[in-house]
Amino acid sequence: MKKKMMAFLMVGAMAIGMLAGCGGVKTDSEAASDAAGGDGKAAEETAAATGKDAYSDEIKIGFLPNVIGDSCAAAWAEGMESYLGNFSNVTFNVFDGKASVDTENTIMEQMINEKYDAIILQATDAAGLAASTDKAEAAGIPVITCNLDADTIHTGLVSGVDVEAGEQIAIRIGESLNGKGKIVIISATPGATKGENIDKGFKAVLEEKYPGIEILDEQSGEWLTENANTVMNDFLTKYQDIDAVLCHNDAMAEGAAEAAKAANKEIQIWGVDGESKMLDYIEQGLCTGTVYTDCQKQGAACAQFCMYAIGSGITAKNLSATPIVKMAPIVVTKENLSEITEDMRW
Repeated sequence: MKKKMMAFLMVGAMAIGMLAGCGGVKTDSEAASDAAGGDGKAAEETAAATGKDAYSDEIKIGFLPNVIGDSCAAAWAEGMESYLGNFSNVTFNVFDGKASVDTENTIMEQMINEKYDAIILQATDAAGLAASTDKAEAAGIPVITCNLDADTIHTGLVSGVDVEAGEQIAIRIGESLNGKGKIVIISATPGATKGENIDKGFKAVLEEKYPGIEILDEQSGEWLTENANTVMNDFLTKYQDIDAVLCHNDAMAEGAAEAAKAANKEIQIWGVDGESKMLDYIEQGLCTGTVYTDCQKQGAACAQFCMYAIGSGITAKNLSATPIVKMAPIVVTKENLSEITEDMRW
């Protein structure tokens, strides 16, 4: 799967309108011009603008998260609704993927048949949602993935930090343990790109900088607090000395923290996301840190990306790689917790 990194920035400074002028992204007329051997006049004759008027045409956008009950999904949806609320001509619907590839594929088919103008997708499984994503794009429906990517070229991905989050957490753990120790990982659902990328960054830093740190075990908590609590209890039974835990999201870190607390074990516990409950756990000393993303602004970015794609007519057919917008990361520990003000919490 080809990717093109577009930027590291917060939503307010997003320059999505520049996509058509960046390498790997072409407008309909530019693509047609290439096909016509660079003859601009011929291109104009063969390619008409396909975009809608974002301010007056009826527009329907759907958001399909991995599971609707997740705090991240709620924050993303709030950000999307806040941005799209500026357009009286836009209908916005939220669905529940129920953490199921089959369910998400069924809903994707439904939105394609109902001729949605854009889809925001949090893919439960990158490979498992690729065909549905391709089908939507082929039907002229741009797909913007949010955090959990689809393993095919599509209109765009708005991502929190993943590889970088893993790298930053590895550095913090490595420094605190003076390069020696034993850790465990509570990972995402297999096939989730975010989890795979966090792992990639984390393990690369350990291998390069901290070879004295041993990964004892890695098991999936499937993004869920309860599952992570069970996994962590198993780890605590199996291993006597655990110095730190990496969890691929905050919900799992919270489950691990409860298990460690019940076992009266002082262990570094790290998550990724920055949800309010996790920040409370850091303040209480139950968790060590997280990599914060403003999920409401990330949701607004997804919605903004959709409106640009709808207005310009850009879909995967115009792209040689998936454009990526990454949100700015903040590593949060007890020392800098005050930087995440109340209005930034979600």
